[in-house]
Amino acid sequence: MLRMIKPVALWATWHSSRHIRDATTANARWLVGESSGMSARRAFGKKVLARFFEAVAEFGTNRHLSKQAILQRVEQVFGLERFEEARRFRRGAILVTAHLGSFETAMTMLAEHEPRVHVVFRRDKNRVFESMRSEQRARLGIIEEPADEGLPMWLRVRDAIRADEVVLVQGDRVMPGESGVLVPFMGGHVRVPAGPAKLARATGAPIIPTFAVRSESGRVLIYLEEPIWLETLPDSPGQLDPAVARIALAIESCVQRYPDQWLVLYKAWREDAVDR
Repeated sequence: MLRMIKPVALWATWHSSRHIRDATTANARWLVGESSGMSARRAFGKKVLARFFEAVAEFGTNRHLSKQAILQRVEQVFGLERFEEARRFRRGAILVTAHLGSFETAMTMLAEHEPRVHVVFRRDKNRVFESMRSEQRARLGIIEEPADEGLPMWLRVRDAIRADEVVLVQGDRVMPGESGVLVPFMGGHVRVPAGPAKLARATGAPIIPTFAVRSESGRVLIYLEEPIWLETLPDSPGQLDPAVARIALAIESCVQRYPDQWLVLYKAWREDAVDR
């Protein structure tokens, strides 16, 4: 049904929500280019909105699919050998991702390789959606770690990593109660969470940037990037944490390759008015 009403829903959302129009066209200035005109920025904003719609529709479809059926949507996994090499140290792993493409499909793939996968997330205000999401993750064997529980959640996650388990956390959006860190990003500055770097320091686990995007065929490409080991990074007292900087660079690289798949419906750049 969602796919049938997609054209009407996108048109109605775009024309009724000034917030979405303003946010996506403001972000397009950085993602499409400073020299782009307003028509190009609006067209880009509509593409982002369409991608967001597709992600919601895919979530609904996946609820009725088996784990193997979901995995068949994966077209290719890049960097699996790097991930497996890092896991041989048995120090757990912190997989830092971003709001790109097919998040739930990536978690399903990880659950095929890891017996215990935790996901740090922020509960959605829509209780129906949140209930559906929790039900699906439980069916796939994913352990939810709600960020709004605060310190007890972070302590559970720390202990899980120390027990050689895997934790998946977003690296492009600041969690409730966090001030975040301002980092250079595609010619401007965005605010990202410091949580993944803090977890790595507390546990000694590697940080592995992980992204799932849609290919031209509509299937999913998963990227497991080069692990970030904190002991190999230089100390920089009083400056930007090098681990946070490396995470931001990995996200920036993926966003540059797939700009319209970055599902951000707020003004992300500090140079623009912050409206969230």
